[in-house]
Amino acid sequence: MAVRKLITPQFRVQIGTCTFTNGISTECYSSLKERCSWATVEYGSGHAGILAFSDMEPAKIELGYDGDYDTLLTGYVVSGKALGPFKILDDTIFLMRTYVTETFTGCRPQDIIRYGLGRAGITNYSLADTAYPKRDVVSISRKNVVELIQEVERVWGIQEIFYFKNGCFYWGTGETQKIIYVLEEGKNILSCTMFNHEYEIKTIGVPWIHQGEQILVKHRRFSGEVTVTATRVRADEEGCVRMFLTFSAEG
Repeated sequence: MAVRKLITPQFRVQIGTCTFTNGISTECYSSLKERCSWATVEYGSGHAGILAFSDMEPAKIELGYDGDYDTLLTGYVVSGKALGPFKILDDTIFLMRTYVTETFTGCRPQDIIRYGLGRAGITNYSLADTAYPKRDVVSISRKNVVELIQEVERVWGIQEIFYFKNGCFYWGTGETQKIIYVLEEGKNILSCTMFNHEYEIKTIGVPWIHQGEQILVKHRRFSGEVTVTATRVRADEEGCVRMFLTFSAEG
């Protein structure tokens, strides 16, 4: 089994045609509870005002070691002037900006969700293939596509995880996880705290861990395999990149 010696990774930020590896501060956040992943990018001291980016400028946030980068977020600039900070949202922004008023007949959940994605211009997606019963009539009155999906779930009495990753939309499904990373006290877990029935562990930046994935935690306060419900990655006061991972106290 290959072993990686992890010290502190480096952000690589691409906005439009510009690429940054220094002179900026970056924070990324994603959560299974919040439908949209986001990032903020801000110029460091002495660099402010160099560049300004327009609304919906494409962006990518990566994290890695020695040129081996993993994508944390792909999305678009939604706010920020020449002085920053710039706010970047993932492709959920297209769902949030697209409204649907429609009456659907003889449809299953996937039929309506597929329609909404098409209206938002989303062609890369993966939907659960569960065979739900058809509904005779489902009426939607001016809801954006995120609200449309939530209404579909309410009507059918179901609740599925949905999110974007690398520009692909997932509803009730996801990529197959090939590696389960082990986070262990005294090795790569820096702290472990509990609040509101959830644990948060602070670790060194691990580029290959994402929300929705399984990790194995070995700590005196908790030990077991868990699903990561939220990730936050940012540099601490000393400039070291740290990752904060949230998971349920029930494992």
